[in-house]
Amino acid sequence: MKKYSSYILPLVFIIGFIGYKLIPTIGVEQVSTEQLANMMTNASDDVFYVDVREPHEFQESHIEGMINVPLSELESNYHLIPADKTVVIICRSGNRSLQALNKLKDFGYQNLINVKGGMLAWEGEVTN
Repeated sequence: MKKYSSYILPLVFIIGFIGYKLIPTIGVEQVSTEQLANMMTNASDDVFYVDVREPHEFQESHIEGMINVPLSELESNYHLIPADKTVVIICRSGNRSLQALNKLKDFGYQNLINVKGGMLAWEGEVTN
């Protein structure tokens, strides 16, 4: 057993790290940026698109059709997001959008979708 102990600790660490990264996304519907592009091309009135980056980030570049409701202001401005629609949320990398998604769940929103990879993964056109 002693000769395997130098392998067990790193393996446990790697498994724990992977689990830690996956836990926040369990039960969260996610789409790729390619799927987002298809959704936006086939526009539906039942979908609302939100960019939760800060205003200066949004002004630098954003996807046309996204509404900016910064994560830092979400608790006071969540009412700007319709609860009766599917809400697709994007940020820079996917972290803040997951945080926003969880806050909106707490406010009673149900149809929420996170964009994996965020704007860093977006290859489509942007607006300034």
